[in-house]
Amino acid sequence: MKTIIQEHITLISQTENVVAPIQIKYDAEFGDTVEIDLIYNGVLYQGKGTDNLWVDAFANLQSKLPKNIKIACCMTCRHGNMCPFGNKENQLFCTNNLTVASKEDLIKLFNSTDLYKENAVTAINYCDNFVYQSNDYYTYNDYLYQLKKKNK
Repeated sequence: MKTIIQEHITLISQTENVVAPIQIKYDAEFGDTVEIDLIYNGVLYQGKGTDNLWVDAFANLQSKLPKNIKIACCMTCRHGNMCPFGNKENQLFCTNNLTVASKEDLIKLFNSTDLYKENAVTAINYCDNFVYQSNDYYTYNDYLYQLKKKNK
């Protein structure tokens, strides 16, 4: 049975932030395709993926948006890390104000702090600490990798 999440997500351009409606459809039990529908400026954009953690679906959606529009959420943020011990859909951990330069650093944080309770965030969450992922900052999350695959 498909689960449907209807929320809003933040999109950023060089001049403004826009909040747009988003719908995520997935089946957690069977782990089949994830479908993301986003309406921006009256146009429906659809992203699809097969990764049960949604990373490829977000990358697919981003690859279809206008070049000057970026999805701004925990999935695309440099602080939005996955758990090195296992994740589930719509689960990330915010490491803003924490030092993470490698997977080993993240493992140490999970072993020494309660990131599960204090730092858990949803994939579509947005906050004022948002910084888009880049290759010069380590994030334990395959979003940039998936985005490069989609743009080839």
